[in-house]
Amino acid sequence: MPNLHDKIIGNADLKKIHDPKVNLRDYEEIPPQAVASAQILMKMRDTLGRPESPFIPSGEKLMSIIIAVWEDGYPLQAREWYESRKEYQNNEMSITSQVHKHTGRSLASYPEPIYNMVRKLFPGFDPATPRDNAIKMVRKWPMFRMANKV
Repeated sequence: MPNLHDKIIGNADLKKIHDPKVNLRDYEEIPPQAVASAQILMKMRDTLGRPESPFIPSGEKLMSIIIAVWEDGYPLQAREWYESRKEYQNNEMSITSQVHKHTGRSLASYPEPIYNMVRKLFPGFDPATPRDNAIKMVRKWPMFRMANKV
């Protein structure tokens, strides 16, 4: 029976690791906290009935767990992300200026770990596209709102 290490990195990479010519420092070890967080998220997903969307009640609960896991697991990244979002909103041009200068605007922004977790735990759901998903996400969870007016 393959062990957890086999499942995580795959058999082809496992052969490379056991090759004496391979420098083991080339491979990053998965932190125990990340493994524990992933296990908790998967158990919660199963407990909540494997929701397909974050907009149903069980999906909302899973989203709150995802956000809490990210804030707890990446406190420095979370603080920096919240600060950069506030800075962006404070410096945002008016919609008229953005149109005249052809700058475009970002309605929503997701920290990479949250975006990846959402994509994995809600298969077939993309929080960024279509645009309606982004608008629903920022209305439900204002922390993802980048533009001052959505």
